[in-house]
Amino acid sequence: MKKNNIAFLIPSLESGGAERVVSTLSNSLVSDFNVTLIILYNCKIFYTLNPNIKLEFCKEDYNPNQNILQGIINHFKLLKQLKKIIKKNEIKIIIGFMTTANVYAVIISKLLRMPSIISERVHPKYIMASKFWFFLRRLTYPLTDCLVVQTNEILEYFSKFVKQNKIKIILNPLSPELASKRFLSSKREKVILNVGRLDYQKNQDLLIKAFSKIQAKNWRLYLLGDGNRRGEYENLIENLNMGNSIFLKGNVSNVEEYYNTSSIFVFTSRFEGFPNALTEAMYFGLPSISTNCPSGPAEIINDSKNGFLIPVGDQKSLESKLSILINNSELREKFSKESILSTTDFDVIDITTNWKNLINDLI
Repeated sequence: MKKNNIAFLIPSLESGGAERVVSTLSNSLVSDFNVTLIILYNCKIFYTLNPNIKLEFCKEDYNPNQNILQGIINHFKLLKQLKKIIKKNEIKIIIGFMTTANVYAVIISKLLRMPSIISERVHPKYIMASKFWFFLRRLTYPLTDCLVVQTNEILEYFSKFVKQNKIKIILNPLSPELASKRFLSSKREKVILNVGRLDYQKNQDLLIKAFSKIQAKNWRLYLLGDGNRRGEYENLIENLNMGNSIFLKGNVSNVEEYYNTSSIFVFTSRFEGFPNALTEAMYFGLPSISTNCPSGPAEIINDSKNGFLIPVGDQKSLESKLSILINNSELREKFSKESILSTTDFDVIDITTNWKNLINDLI
């Protein structure tokens, strides 16, 4: 039976939550479809991809420092290249991930009279975008065939201007490659772990400050990820005299080793689309503390049953919950078991089936 040709469109495939989801879905769907990954700008591919997945890049690099006229010209050039790639690969449906790619996906699908699916990965109310992109999103999103979101809160936001029958909730899958590396018998070290970009959204300075205030003898704090606040956090750690206890590890390819050997996971985001790192940590049995940010953590953590939820930005609350977990190994063990049970909904097979059915319904 001949496979249909489908394409995912995303700005980059560097390290990140949306990038991991696209890579995981592509690897899972390649047995049912001919999958092409169209990436807006040339970049290093961070996640492992099935060799049968085809890669296409629209532009060599991203240049944010351009005037309005040059920006418009570049958008037209990018659309022209995108149209060329889709025609060459005989794509039957285009699937956008993240706002910029979503807008392009809807426009090109209308130009080529083909179906589109788009997917937001950050809470739309807090997304870092200009008024121009907010306008484009409101203009184009109602024209898609389906908008995929991860939470009821985000569904409610978009239902104000996108027909609700066009919006579908599909959870983010756990990467099978990552999931296969869980070893629950691993020895846990006195390590508190955070995974995510070092930026305003992820708000790791809250965790750095909280950790510096509590009595946590022989405990260390590891932050995995990189971003525009790395220098600021390095200075903060130095000013707090915590250089022997807090470590910025950067982007790592062996995140499973940290999930397997750490004792506590802390997630401090101001806002999310859906917290992939929190889901991964809980799957690995890490007792977790998370801000109750919009949106996602409250749909994973049942406060005081399988983890702790704290108000966004509340350092005192974070200090309190950290101290409780550090000093109570029985509670850590309880949260660990409950966390594993609560992540069964993120099985890649079930989620891939949902995507496969959606794609087949629209082609």
